[in-house]
Amino acid sequence: MKPLILIAALAFLPAAQSRDVDVTASDGAKLRGTYTSPGKPGPGIVLFHQCNMLRGAWTSMAAALADRGVHTLAIDYRGMGDNKALPSDYAKRPSDADAVLAALAAMPGVDPERLTAGGASCGVDQAVQLARRSGKIRALVLLSGAASESGVAYLQKAGLPVFFAFSTDEGGPLPKMDADLSASANRATTIRRLSNAGHGVPMFDRDATLLSELADWVAKTLSTK
Repeated sequence: MKPLILIAALAFLPAAQSRDVDVTASDGAKLRGTYTSPGKPGPGIVLFHQCNMLRGAWTSMAAALADRGVHTLAIDYRGMGDNKALPSDYAKRPSDADAVLAALAAMPGVDPERLTAGGASCGVDQAVQLARRSGKIRALVLLSGAASESGVAYLQKAGLPVFFAFSTDEGGPLPKMDADLSASANRATTIRRLSNAGHGVPMFDRDATLLSELADWVAKTLSTK
């Protein structure tokens, strides 16, 4: 291909784009979120932020996933961030999560047969329970958080591939979560045990390899139907 033709062709290649969107919850509330598209058809992931941060914490991960052809959608919880005008209501988080998954699956170019979910800290059980309820999640990304008893039982029964990362100095329920996931028969399940790396998304800044490894894992795990 001649140089000028190559330059012209590259100019029309799809580029990743992020935009704010409103997700309609089951009670009619509008939940502000951020949708990032790789500019081409591909799998999708919904992301649930840790409770001491907001959806913007996922910006670097959304960009890394878009580079690998994965669509992402993340919202702020009710009472937080752009949704702070809504009363905080933990009981509505499950139905809100269901609405987010449906919104992502309906986005142009998203393959509804290749969906996954991710969460950090308090968002971990949100992701696991979404997988349990929907039956549509093919893989899970879990950072510095533990699933509830019902969530762990689901993971053990379903055998989904899981990428689990945590800092070993955090303690709490994470060693047990590590043990439960280590028993997984799914060969794609990956556990990253970091040292003094912080809690949740900030681990990306403490370990230079974690984000790229995680993004590669998501893309590879969702590469086939």
